[in-house]
Amino acid sequence: MKTCTVCKKPFDPNAPLTDPAEEAGLFMAREIYGDADDLCPACLANRGRLAMMYCREYS
Repeated sequence: MKTCTVCKKPFDPNAPLTDPAEEAGLFMAREIYGDADDLCPACLANRGRLAMMYCREYS
């Protein structure tokens, strides 16, 4: 178990991602921010949704 750096909740970094928004957030975390191992699936999903809505270069 790890603690998310954004929301401070514990999460399992090995749990599979099931939501496309989580996968989009993971892409952003790996390619842009470099914090893929530090965010829980909920925070990844939030980042992914925001990117899909507002970052047209990732559509």
